[in-house]
Amino acid sequence: MKTEAFQFELLTPCFCGGAEPDQLAEIRAPSIRGQLRWWFRTLGGFKSLSGRPVREQEAMIFGSIDGNEGRASQLIVRVKATLGTRLISTQAKDSDAMNAGVGTARGYVLFPLRNKSRAVFDQPTLPKFDLLLVWRGDPSLWSDIQALVTVFGNLGALGFRSRRAMGALAIADAPRSILSSLACFSADSSLLVRALPAKDGNDAIAVLANWLKSWRTHGRSPDNKAEQAFPGFKFAKADHDSGFNQSSHETYRPAIGLPIIQRYSKIKTTNNWDFGAGGQREPKGRFASPVILRPYREIAASGKPVWRALVIFVDAHKWPVGKRVYLNGQPRSVSLELYEAMKNDSRLSKFP
Repeated sequence: MKTEAFQFELLTPCFCGGAEPDQLAEIRAPSIRGQLRWWFRTLGGFKSLSGRPVREQEAMIFGSIDGNEGRASQLIVRVKATLGTRLISTQAKDSDAMNAGVGTARGYVLFPLRNKSRAVFDQPTLPKFDLLLVWRGDPSLWSDIQALVTVFGNLGALGFRSRRAMGALAIADAPRSILSSLACFSADSSLLVRALPAKDGNDAIAVLANWLKSWRTHGRSPDNKAEQAFPGFKFAKADHDSGFNQSSHETYRPAIGLPIIQRYSKIKTTNNWDFGAGGQREPKGRFASPVILRPYREIAASGKPVWRALVIFVDAHKWPVGKRVYLNGQPRSVSLELYEAMKNDSRLSKFP
């Protein structure tokens, strides 16, 4: 049996609520366990176990309820607050209290928070905590388990809007480098990580928000002329006009997240884009964006923090080729051209 404690720190506001997210934010072992499992599955399982299907690997490591008896997890996850911090916050904030009003960078990534409030870990209450792992499986896999923790500690996040720069994490004294950790997984090449410069955590949020906005703004604001120079203008305008005119050409934006609700004040109508086709068999549902925005911090040899704004492209979860989206129940084809163009943005640099 292997046991090790890892120290984690939240870098950006974290909305990690449970049953009552408007009243209580809490860092919980089951949430972290779920994230470890997500990264394991996304990266295609361990190369050292490549002879086994990923589903079988996952059941062996995290347990399973399949079959008549099920299987207990070989990986035990516990969390503990470090001295002077708490794992529970009852501090509820709305968009104004979060400095995320309309027109701000934070407001762009936290727009679902408008006119609502949720419990949050925010400055100066961003805690540090210890993650204790107990591995009861094959000792030869312990190095792979450490690699999984390293990937999660550098690229992972917790809570609401975690794909949009919130709840970003840092791991202290990681047992492995990011590159060597990713190399332990069978599908490491399906993950593309790129970076933009940032000054600190708040700046990283703003940098990422503005980068995403440059791909999704369609030029209807007072900054119309400036926005037409944005790399995503032609895609965003086509999507806007498709919803406005109910035209049938292919669409782009669903490839980076569903559902989408468009409200047109001029014609006083609302459009819904989702998987559903009315009473047909295909169910409605969400499509989580394969484009993840992540503030990142490392400590240089001098002891000073170095910040970056990471853009992570997860090909394992990109829009399925040939799958349609529905605009108010009517089918539309979806193009991956926007997603691929974002991956090739010349403003992004290689990471690490």
